[in-house]
Amino acid sequence: MLIESALRAINKAPGLDRSFDAESWEIIPKELWEDERERARAAIKTDCDFCAYGYDIDEQAIKLTLHNAQKAGVADRIRVERRDISDFASPKGVTCFLTNPPYGERLLEVEQARELYKRLGAALLPLDGRRAHIITPDDKFETLFGKKADKNRKLYNGTLMCRLYSYFG
Repeated sequence: MLIESALRAINKAPGLDRSFDAESWEIIPKELWEDERERARAAIKTDCDFCAYGYDIDEQAIKLTLHNAQKAGVADRIRVERRDISDFASPKGVTCFLTNPPYGERLLEVEQARELYKRLGAALLPLDGRRAHIITPDDKFETLFGKKADKNRKLYNGTLMCRLYSYFG
């Protein structure tokens, strides 16, 4: 989410740095591909002051994030640290939180995930005008987090039905 957010903030087109099989189709002139890539590169915002912060307790997840941010060309816009949610302090100027914590389906047991949701609420609330968006399949999330969402939307993480709980500060 950090990398995609940074790419969106600087307006870097998805797939700009990769090739596509359709480039070999004779029906599409090669110049058209080159012109569109140049147009997409010109649209990138180099003066954007966006910075994303990410935290995880897994050192390997942090290394992988930094590696992928480098490959995507946004490593200078991402800060990642090993930190437990209990030690969370919002960086100055942060206006939005977005998280996809473990659900208990894969990385943790359900009760461990639910304890994490309580700690997440303790760390983020009150929002003091900031926004928060949390993805989870747990229908008890709002109670555990400590606040009813302003909006929630159904979405799928793979085949798992989840909800995006949105808080608008």
